[in-house]
Parts: sequence; C-alpha cells; structure tokens
Amino acid sequence: MKIATYNIWDDEAGMPYRFRQIIEEIIKTDADIICLQEVRDEKQHRELAENGGYEYAHYQAQTGLSLLSRVPLLWKEDFESGMMARVQLAGRICRIVNVHLPWDSAVARERIIVEIVRRLEEIKDELVFLAGDFNSAADSSVHRFLTNQQSLFECDAYFYDLAESYAAIKGGSIPATLNFRENPRWGVVQPVNTIETNQRFDWIMMKNPYPQDFPELKKCSLFGTAVSEKTGLAASDHYGVSVEMVIR
Repeated sequence: MKIATYNIWDDEAGMPYRFRQIIEEIIKTDADIICLQEVRDEKQHRELAENGGYEYAHYQAQTGLSLLSRVPLLWKEDFESGMMARVQLAGRICRIVNVHLPWDSAVARERIIVEIVRRLEEIKDELVFLAGDFNSAADSSVHRFLTNQQSLFECDAYFYDLAESYAAIKGGSIPATLNFRENPRWGVVQPVNTIETNQRFDWIMMKNPYPQDFPELKKCSLFGTAVSEKTGLAASDHYGVSVEMVIR
C-alpha cells in the first residue's frame, strides 16, 4: 500500500504546462491514496482525479484539499483546515486525514491540530494516517505534540513520523520538502531566497495502533523534484512525500 501527500502550489507560474507536470508526478508516484493541498477549485480537483486515474475522490474548498483514492471512500468528513475519510486497505479499516495548517499563525496551528487529534481519540480499531502540509518544522510544537514529546491544551497525541522512522531504519538524513536553495521557484518566479532555511513541512504520520499490529514500513521518499525544460520549474514549490507499507 502506498500513501502520498503533495502541496501542488496554487499559482499561475508555469501554467498550463506545469499542471501537466503535476499530473505526471501524481501518475509516477502511483499511490493508492494521495492527499493534495492548494487545489484551486473543484474543476481542478476533478481533472486531477480523472487524469491521475483515481475513481474515488473528495474535495474540500476551504483550504483546497483533495483526497484521491483507488479504493472506495466509505465515509467522509470536512473540518477546519482538514478532511478525513475511511477506507479499507488489505482487509483493515484505515482513516486518512488530510490537513493544510495555516502558515501565518502558530497559535492557530496548535489549536487546529489539537481539535483534529481530539476527533480521533475514540478510534481504537482502525489504522489512522495523518498527512499534509503542516506549515511547521520538525522541531515545532505541532510536531512535538504529535510525536508524544509534549502536550498542547492538556491534550496528548501519539503518532509516528514515518519519514523519521524510515531514516532511522536506513541511517540517513531526512530531506526538506520546502527547499529554498534547489527548487527553482526561488530564482525563476521569485528572487533567490538567502534568508529562509529549508524546511520539512510535509509529513505523513501514523497513529500508534497498539494493541493492533503495526504495518511494515518499506519505503519513504520524495517526489516532484524534477525540473521541466519547458517551464524551468519543478511541478510545485513543495516536494511530495510517499510511504510504502505492508498492512497485515
């Protein structure tokens, strides 16, 4: 099973050719479920689903969230800065949560992520995956909260950052998903950015399933890093993240 997340950059830069790049990256990634952020409107959402080969899809206009799936969406819910759906994968019920937290307020990010976690507290018999653009660094309060390193608003969470898990298995570093030095948005569309540091804002998290069995993590990787000769741009200003797992 493969799950992916990808902020596709709602901007006119490189369009309409860049839209084809986005579709090509989605097709190449070949995820069973992909969580998209910054999808402009429902028309673009439908085009992404149809061209990507996804029969099942759900769109939330408030933050431009799109969930594309190859398996039926058994149930769906929208909420502030997020959406969730239930699916069945390898015989197990899974809940997929797609988020795009506000970029301009740490207070809002903390409040919203706690509200999402509280919605998930009663789920005991499902695998829960939380994916998206968190607009938060890996040393942020949001990340520490989700990975059980601190509480927020008297609430606890216990998720695993699957990129961290995979890096621990392989002994490597975790690449940035928002790369101000190598992504040509900076230098082509906007001036070179020498101030902001590269960040890993895009995560795929899995809630601790104990006492249920853990899936086996096979791979975690970036996609969307290729630069088009036609546009001079990568498909997005963010790189996507995908994880491959075996669910038992």
